[in-house]
Amino acid sequence: MIVLFALVIVEVAMTFYSVIMSSNNKESSMKNADNLSGTISEVLDVDKVEHLKNEVKTIVDNSSEIVYSDDWGSDAWNAYIAQFDAIKNDPVFIEIQELLRRIQANNSKDVTSLYLSFVDNVKDPNGYFVYLVDSAPDEDACPPGCIDPLYDINKKLLEDPHRGFPAYITNTEEYGWLVTSGSAITKGDEVIGYAMVDLSMTAIRARQADRIVRLFFYLLASVIAISAIGITIVHIILVKPIKKLTNAAASYDIYRPEETHEIFENLEIKTHDEIAELAKYMKIMESDINKKLKELTQINIELLESQKETAELSILARKDGLTGVQNKISYNSDVKKMDEAIAKGELKEFGIIMVDLNYLKLINDVNGHNAGDAALINLTKLICEIFDHSPVYRVGGDEFVAILKDRDYNDSKELIDKFNEEIEKVRDHLSAAIGYAKFDPEKDKSVKDVFARADREMYSRKHEMKVEDGNE
Repeated sequence: MIVLFALVIVEVAMTFYSVIMSSNNKESSMKNADNLSGTISEVLDVDKVEHLKNEVKTIVDNSSEIVYSDDWGSDAWNAYIAQFDAIKNDPVFIEIQELLRRIQANNSKDVTSLYLSFVDNVKDPNGYFVYLVDSAPDEDACPPGCIDPLYDINKKLLEDPHRGFPAYITNTEEYGWLVTSGSAITKGDEVIGYAMVDLSMTAIRARQADRIVRLFFYLLASVIAISAIGITIVHIILVKPIKKLTNAAASYDIYRPEETHEIFENLEIKTHDEIAELAKYMKIMESDINKKLKELTQINIELLESQKETAELSILARKDGLTGVQNKISYNSDVKKMDEAIAKGELKEFGIIMVDLNYLKLINDVNGHNAGDAALINLTKLICEIFDHSPVYRVGGDEFVAILKDRDYNDSKELIDKFNEEIEKVRDHLSAAIGYAKFDPEKDKSVKDVFARADREMYSRKHEMKVEDGNE
């Protein structure tokens, strides 16, 4: 009865633990897939993705019929896919594929594939999913133009393209057991395509199952051994040491392994008989279990590290590579938050500084692009030094924006005068025009309205400077 009861307890505990681990792995994998696809959608060059989509979509739209991947390898499928062969030699296709492969190499081995796609329903009202480029090895990659039917779970995307593909799990003969996620790649309000991520649930669950099975059999063998020894202890003088063992076992808590380990480390029974042996083996068993739990904990740490790497990629995607200030992606994100605050009446005072580097094309043509880059960097330093309490963004090739609030907002006139004075000092080798506008709650509905006035003022100043320089 003791052995049977112990076996039931172990089975229930392991089943409960397995269910918790499976649920945690599923949630963690879906979150990782969503984070990674979102990061990739921000890193990609939207114009190049749009170019690639237009190439593929033109061929799909002009095909007499579409052939789904269910017919992979058939004569009809081969003839259909052959129409897209030239796209594989397109420099844009090659560049995007290499970027996806680098991102995949820098992420968890659970990532089986990264790919871009778009969704349409021109030739099939039920919708279909078209591959643009796949990071998988060439022999395994879905070629450009490859088409899959749209799963029912994703058909809401036809009504709202911006929702993308929230992480979901599939298990198919063609692609296996996968967690899939896709984030919209947008240009303005238009959805160009989707950055897709596939994680292998088979690999994730295999690691979990291997550790759980080994732990289960070790526990099973240990419980049987300990129970067999315990059955032989029947004499009254054994009650006290058995009680010590019982108290130690009762203190075992899978969620507080270090405290449990300390209790077993301090367990001392010096009866010099079977009970002492039992105590020794229980300490060994607890020590091994503690070690196994640490191994399982390490798996979770690795998953967290993968999330950290994804977050770091997201930060890099919001910075300008040349000047180090924030880029257009970051500016659009911050403007969206400001517009929401304006709509709620929570943001009443701010200003927009617009700065444009003069003669960048001339500098590049005469002195080379290194000189042009140096001019952009020097102008960035000047803007950041003067408006040092304000976020600065590079929103175009030679255009910069600073959002003034609080101290810089109150001192805007003095700061702008200082900027113009500094530009005048170095105007023979660095020239830039500045424009400024303050938010007016009575007539401005959004940041865009303030930006437009600052832009006009900047261009007016730019014209004056060109006249002064004799270039107008």
